[in-house]
Amino acid sequence: MEIKNAVINVMNREINSAVFSQKELDGRDQIVQEYIEKLVKKFLNSECLTLDLAASEPAQYLVGQSEDFIEVAEKLTQFYFEAIKTWEEIPEGDLLFFRVEDGYGKTYTGMVKLDFSAKYIHLIDYDDDNLVTNKISQNKTILPNPGQGVSCGIIVKDQTCFIHNKVYQGIQGKWSFLERILEVTEKKPKISEEVAQVKKALKTVSKKYDIEQYEAVMGAQKALYDSIDEEASLSSERVAEQVFGDNHQAKQEFLEELDQKGIQREIALEANTPVFERKYQKQKLKLDNGIEIVVPAELLKNKDYIEFVTNDDGSLSVILKKIESIKNNF
Repeated sequence: MEIKNAVINVMNREINSAVFSQKELDGRDQIVQEYIEKLVKKFLNSECLTLDLAASEPAQYLVGQSEDFIEVAEKLTQFYFEAIKTWEEIPEGDLLFFRVEDGYGKTYTGMVKLDFSAKYIHLIDYDDDNLVTNKISQNKTILPNPGQGVSCGIIVKDQTCFIHNKVYQGIQGKWSFLERILEVTEKKPKISEEVAQVKKALKTVSKKYDIEQYEAVMGAQKALYDSIDEEASLSSERVAEQVFGDNHQAKQEFLEELDQKGIQREIALEANTPVFERKYQKQKLKLDNGIEIVVPAELLKNKDYIEFVTNDDGSLSVILKKIESIKNNF
């Protein structure tokens, strides 16, 4: 990854002002390269909201070539600072702007907020008698580790915006990065929020029709994984078919409940496909006797490899089959 441009600006509530850098970061510096590369990879490998570049004027200004990159960063920082300076609920932080190019010649332009954290540090000081006095202090402007992700930010590739949105609740109401900074008023839920509604409806209907919770969850996960693998989407109709089978009444109630909540029956994953593919490719089963089993999604409903048997006393047995070796990491 080659850094074409990079600027970091400080937003300081104590002096009620932003501090603008008059020079770009050195893109050849190893620390700068490592930080930005890890940050971009973590950002894009996490769940993002996606929208067309045309939907946000600030995003269009960010990627525009009509002004100097430092000037663009300064104007957007001032705009951002004015939007947050009276909100105590929003943590202080720096704004990092960058334009990078990957190995395939694709350009990524970003603006991300780096929230400060506090960490204890040592200080070497001298007293009035010029004696060395080592102290413990606290630095409240520590930047986040690039591998931990960011709460608010945007990266633009071609005509698509990838967004990490954060909503803060305060005495002034709600503050949203999507609305206040990107000026996007259309409500756009995260895919994980829509999936949560699917899970909730599944739990309600499966309980009504006396379907064991573990069976419903396994069936749903298998259906979602197949849907992702084959169609790059999350299909509620596949979930209904897998979990409820020939019970047409249960399938209908499940899908109608999603319709009432405004959840689409086919949720397109688009750029988030790898994120949800990783999420659903394995399922962790926790048994009440303390045993935990991780099962690949494609084997969840395959009785040639794993079978769930209800015993006469009502307890369950999990039978694992076709095992040639067992590895134990010590």
